[in-house]
Amino acid sequence: MRYLHALFAGTWAIARAELAIVRRFPRILLAVVAVGVVPAIYALIYLTSVWDPAGHTADLPAAIVNLDQGVTYMSRTVNVGEELTRSLLEKRAFGFRAMTDTEAARAEVRRGTLAFALLIPADFSANAVPGTQRGAGQLVVYTSEGNNYSSAGLARRFAGELGHQVNEMLNEQRWGLVLSAASGSQARLDKLKQALLELRDGSQTLASGAAQYSAAAQQVGSGFKQVNGGIRTIESKLPADADLRALKAGSQQLASGQRELGSGLAQIGDGLAQLEGGAGQLGDGARRMQKDTADIPFVGDRISKGAAELAAGADKLRGGIDQAQAAMTKAQDGNHKLAAGATALDGGVGKLTDGMGALSAGIHTMSGKLPPDRKLDEFVQGGAQLAQGAERLSTGVRTIEAALPASITRIQGSASGLADSVEPKVEVVAPVANNGSAFVPNMVSVALWIGAVMAGYLFNIRIVLSDHSHYPKLAKTLGKITMPALIVLLQVALVLATLVGVLRVQAPDVPALALTMALASLVFLVVLFAILHVFGDFGRILTVLLLTLQLSAGGGVLPVELSAGFFRDVHGWLPFSWVVQAFRAVMFGAFDNGWAHACGVVLLSGTVAVGLMALFGKWNEVLPADYKPTIQV
Repeated sequence: MRYLHALFAGTWAIARAELAIVRRFPRILLAVVAVGVVPAIYALIYLTSVWDPAGHTADLPAAIVNLDQGVTYMSRTVNVGEELTRSLLEKRAFGFRAMTDTEAARAEVRRGTLAFALLIPADFSANAVPGTQRGAGQLVVYTSEGNNYSSAGLARRFAGELGHQVNEMLNEQRWGLVLSAASGSQARLDKLKQALLELRDGSQTLASGAAQYSAAAQQVGSGFKQVNGGIRTIESKLPADADLRALKAGSQQLASGQRELGSGLAQIGDGLAQLEGGAGQLGDGARRMQKDTADIPFVGDRISKGAAELAAGADKLRGGIDQAQAAMTKAQDGNHKLAAGATALDGGVGKLTDGMGALSAGIHTMSGKLPPDRKLDEFVQGGAQLAQGAERLSTGVRTIEAALPASITRIQGSASGLADSVEPKVEVVAPVANNGSAFVPNMVSVALWIGAVMAGYLFNIRIVLSDHSHYPKLAKTLGKITMPALIVLLQVALVLATLVGVLRVQAPDVPALALTMALASLVFLVVLFAILHVFGDFGRILTVLLLTLQLSAGGGVLPVELSAGFFRDVHGWLPFSWVVQAFRAVMFGAFDNGWAHACGVVLLSGTVAVGLMALFGKWNEVLPADYKPTIQV
């Protein structure tokens, strides 16, 4: 009990001594006010600058250089560069302006007057629309990291989003063509099936005809072989040209002999007529002689008898001549017929020989034109192959017909849905209103740390009055913290008013936020005091280094997992890390609403700092005249 009484009494006495400094040096209140508003001003300036950068991207200067010449694809003229330029200028996601010179745009980016430039080459549509290979259409986003790394980062993100946008647009157009083509596929399938039915019937008819043709080809081949044999036999039996010439010459000689025979018969006829006349005269003369000589003595009888015999012989001769003339008449008639026959024979033999010559030439020509047996065998074999091919064709048609579906399953959906059918759904827990609100935990923590450092520098925290030397170290610690604590609480009030009243930060539980800020400021203050007490004046340098370390390892801007191993290891041991976590929990419900746990760790770190000051704190005892603030105002 005596220790507690000394603790409370000492704390109160030292706190009154700190307040007395303000009464003795009232101008220090100006410094107190200045120090009190610095964190609020810092938070206001920084958070205002990063409050909603996405809402101001339209002010970021950028250029579009569209050189695309377009392309005619599937009977449609497409110019993706023109469509893209028009879309970007209408959306105004960035401060785009159209340019025509690629090098001029690059030069402006290098000079810093443009954040980036979108360069669309002349063959962009020709390469992108057909989609023959991945990444064929090249868009160039030209930027300078050295001019502004953040702008270059925006340009990179824009390039990725632009690629997705262009691909989605092209895919939508392609799917439109696919759906348009698919809508008529069923009708074309029906026509195809009907055509296949006709083709099947035709192929069956062809197969049947080919089979008949093959059989006929065999018969034709066999018949032609027989014809070949017969013609060759006829050709071998035909008389030679010399024999035909001899036959023709013989018929001509026969006609000539017949003419000579006719002439001879005419001469014989003339001779017979003369002979008949002479025989008549002989008979008449013999009978006269018989009469005249009958009276001649002695020889008259015999002469008369001889004359009678001569007259009888003349009569017989005349009778024979008559018969000869009758026969001659018949002979002449026969000769006339023979002459007609000889003439006909001569003409017929001429025609026969000429015809036989022509027949021989024709048969020879025919024999030369007829295909040889080898060709006839190939012809027969071709007929068989044709029949086999026709049968295979018929089988193939039936196979295709069986393979065709009864109907086509139509693709459901729209062109835009098929082009971009997957849309990731991000379910956000502990949502944050905007970029500025997301920076509040980190920037307010930094502001409160800076405020605590400045508040601690107003007063000499290592001196106590010699009259208070007998109080416990803990009482000295708590008493010396009184005035800086009031200052940091003033800072908390001003920062809170700035957040809620000026920046309109949406906090579900403002009192809890205020409590968190107060706890953070007080803990930062005692941690700084502990460093100064343990390390002396060197501790002032350590406070700056500690701020840098906490900013690097606190996970306020980037996840600590993305930092180097050392920063990940010390992350959980830094009060700044838990203060940021407590702010996120109270403002956004982050870390599964782990606000109480984070505040507990922060409070524990403050308790440890107070304990270190109580145990290892170094105090300088001074007279009241030397009990002054650190700065002179």
